[in-house]
Amino acid sequence: MLDRKKVSERLQEISDKLFPDVSITKELAVATWQRIAHDPAFRQQAEEAQSSFLVPGWHSMLNDTFPINQHAEYAVLAVDGSQIYPDRHVSGAGCFLLNVGGISLSYNAQSSVTLFSEPTVYIPDDIEQLQAGFSFSPDLVDLLREQLELSVGFERAQQLGAHGLQPVTLFDGTIIFWTLEGKTPEVRKYFLQKYLEIFTQFYEKRLPFASYISYPKSRELINLTRLGLCRFSVANCIPCHSLYDTFPCKQVDTLIDTHIVSSFVQPGYRTTLFSSNSNIVQEYPEHLKPWFCYLNSGHEIGRVELPAWVAHDEQLREQVLQVILDQVQKGNGYPVCLAEAHEQAVVKGADREFFYSLIYKVGIEQRRRISMSQKNMKKKRMGV
Repeated sequence: MLDRKKVSERLQEISDKLFPDVSITKELAVATWQRIAHDPAFRQQAEEAQSSFLVPGWHSMLNDTFPINQHAEYAVLAVDGSQIYPDRHVSGAGCFLLNVGGISLSYNAQSSVTLFSEPTVYIPDDIEQLQAGFSFSPDLVDLLREQLELSVGFERAQQLGAHGLQPVTLFDGTIIFWTLEGKTPEVRKYFLQKYLEIFTQFYEKRLPFASYISYPKSRELINLTRLGLCRFSVANCIPCHSLYDTFPCKQVDTLIDTHIVSSFVQPGYRTTLFSSNSNIVQEYPEHLKPWFCYLNSGHEIGRVELPAWVAHDEQLREQVLQVILDQVQKGNGYPVCLAEAHEQAVVKGADREFFYSLIYKVGIEQRRRISMSQKNMKKKRMGV
C-alpha cells in the first residue's frame, strides 16, 4: 500500500526541481532567437555547424508567421491504435490484440460522422513470420500497431475519396519514426519500408495527411538558439568539449521549443516550415521527408508534421492547417477528431477482462488447460 505521507514529504523536498523558474532562461533564449532570426549569416552557420545535437533546416525567415484562415467545408479522418500484450502470467494465452479506431467527419450541406473500431488478434508466430530472424517482443507489437494504424488510415481515406470526398487524414504523434533508430538493422529496414510504402500510397492517390502533437517537447528550435550562444563562429562540439569545462549553449537546456514560439506567434498563426535532420529521415525519399511547423491555436501551441509533398503544395498545406485549427477549436484545445479516434481505439480494463475471458472460453471448448501464475492468482484473491 502506498505510504501517502512519505510521498507528500518527498514531493515537498523536490518541489523546486519539479517546477523550476525558467523565466530568466527564457528571456535569454528569446533574445538569442531574435538576434539569430535577423542575422543573414546565421543560416549558413547552422548548415556548417558540427554539433552533437539535432539542428533543423527551415523555409523563409525564422521569425516569419503566417495566418491560418477558417475553412467552412471539409472532410477529416482521424486514426489511433492500442494493444493488449500477451499475459505472461497465463499459459495458453500467448496471443495479443491490436485495435485501430477512428472517425470520419464531413462538414458540408450533408454533414456526416462515421465511427469505427477494427480489432485484430495475432499470435507471436505472426511476428516471427514477418521476416526471418524476427522474434516476438512488446516493441515489435508496437511497431506492428503503427503499421496497422497507417494502413487502416489509408484504406479509410481511399474509401472516402471514392465517394467524392478528399479527406485530410490525421494521426496522433509523429511521422518521424524515431523509435526505429534504436532497433536492429533488420527490424528498422522492414518496418520503415512498410511505413513508407503506405505513405507512398497516400502520395499516389493525392490524399493529404499530417500528424498533430499536443504540448510537444521538441527542442530543435532551442538547438538553434544553442548555436546562437556558441563561443565559436561555427559550432564544433567535439573540440569545444575537449578544451572547455563550461558551455554557454547549456544555459537553455531546460527549455523546449514552445518557450520560443510563444514569444512571437499569435493565436491563429503558425511558424515557418522546418525540416528535420534526424538520422531516420535521411532514409525517406525526398517527397515523403517530414516538415513541421508550430501552430498557436489560442489554447496551446501544437506541432504539425507534414510530408514534403503536402508541405510544399500551398493549397494542400493550407487545407491541412485549416482543418487542424478548426478541429482544435471544436475540441476546446485538442483536435476533436483525434480525441474521438482515441476513444474508439483505446482498450480499457473491462475490454481486457473480456478478451481474456474469451481466451478461457476457447480453451475450455478446445479442452485445453489454461493455468495462471501464483502471482496473478494472488493479485485476484488477496488473503490475510
